[in-house]
Amino acid sequence: MRLNTCKNALIALAIVAGLTTAASSAAAQRSVSDFHPSFYGSTELDTRHSDFYLLGVYVGVGGLGWSPYFNVNGYYLDYIFSPTLPKTDRTLSAWSPTLGLAYAGRRSGISFGGGYAFVNNEDAGAPGAEGGGATGATASLGAYHSGTGKRPLHTQLLSNYNFGSQYVWARGHSIKHAARIGAEVVGQGGGKAARKSNTFQVGPTLEYEWTPAFRTTGAIGYKSVGGPIYASRESGTYLKLEFSFSP
Repeated sequence: MRLNTCKNALIALAIVAGLTTAASSAAAQRSVSDFHPSFYGSTELDTRHSDFYLLGVYVGVGGLGWSPYFNVNGYYLDYIFSPTLPKTDRTLSAWSPTLGLAYAGRRSGISFGGGYAFVNNEDAGAPGAEGGGATGATASLGAYHSGTGKRPLHTQLLSNYNFGSQYVWARGHSIKHAARIGAEVVGQGGGKAARKSNTFQVGPTLEYEWTPAFRTTGAIGYKSVGGPIYASRESGTYLKLEFSFSP
């Protein structure tokens, strides 16, 4: 246990040290007024009695080219620990800071970062724990591309890996700008030994821009969950509501 803890700490230090050096170099070319925060959150419920809540803040820089960013979020998961036994509901909570670099082009961009997840009531294989169910170093990667024309298609890919729980989360999201109608595909899973799980979900999305600074996105779709902790693969319907606010 101590060896794994030390290994995760060294991974986190190596990732953060490298990104801190690069971010400091990029930040030196920016003024404090260039940085601005964005707040975001999401709630996801499903018919399998699993609830997930996330709230976070992203501090980045506008404009083109390379720039540093800082992101921190907290999440809470209410789930069934053992689907084969009655009354085994459990919860876990966590917060995870990340430091990284982002590149913004005229129609596409990419970002990568490293950080650490601090988890309460750890369960490495908890199904639906987007940031991982155990304390450990994290690595994240994101990319986006916007098409051309009157109704350009905006596509976004996001992923996060938690070394402590060996848990990966990935999401692909595409939306038509003018109609604000799109779709998402999410895959996640990991864990250790017999406590492993995997989740796949897909569904349509609808985005509404209330003001230039505030928008919400809703999704409803199909969710499938499996792994060694389940006697058989289970499926259900999920409902998700997200928001973002960039003052």
